[in-house]
Amino acid sequence: GVPLCAEAAMETIELSGRWVAHLVGRVRAWELEGKLDEEDLDRALSTDARAWLDHTLAFDDWAALADVEALVGLMSERLGSEAELVDSIEELVPDLLLDARIEEVVAVGRRLVDGPGFAASQLCERLVRRVDWSYEGGRESFSVRVAGLEPASPALRAMLGATLARLAAMADARDYDVRVDGVDGGSLVVFGEIDRGEGETVRAESRLHRAALVPEFSGKDG
Repeated sequence: GVPLCAEAAMETIELSGRWVAHLVGRVRAWELEGKLDEEDLDRALSTDARAWLDHTLAFDDWAALADVEALVGLMSERLGSEAELVDSIEELVPDLLLDARIEEVVAVGRRLVDGPGFAASQLCERLVRRVDWSYEGGRESFSVRVAGLEPASPALRAMLGATLARLAAMADARDYDVRVDGVDGGSLVVFGEIDRGEGETVRAESRLHRAALVPEFSGKDG
């Protein structure tokens, strides 16, 4: 069985409807295309996850980790590998950027000297509730360590990490190499550094940094 502490953590962690809604959209498309039938969905999904396919999941809602895991498990089974799950993030990111709450963070990052690290840390708060993050870095490199995701499956951690990494890289006009570590356990780490072989654009750091531009996330308004 799952240890009680792990069960409690899984019940506590929640994922933003902003992120989960796009996963739901992918599964709904498969259903409409006839690639999944009612039996497949009823077998694989929890009651709440099954209901998301029939009713739009609001961006301001928060989804329990266990329900999201059921959705990710179905996607993993359908796509066949963790690599395919990560590749699917490429299709998800443009849609995420249509959301003002996500696009805001990326846009602010582009005006800062440490934009990718800023974006990864702030987006972590917008996409996951009740985990802790720590940041190290500056103009040419960064590392954001996310603690508290230990109950999540490698597949979910890989997809979330890939989302944060892709959006972080978009928060800088320079050629930034952003990667993810800790998919199989421990803290999830999103880290990156500038490609020193490319020219760099010199920018002055805005005096309106971090919380002044992106208010501290309260979780009340999603």
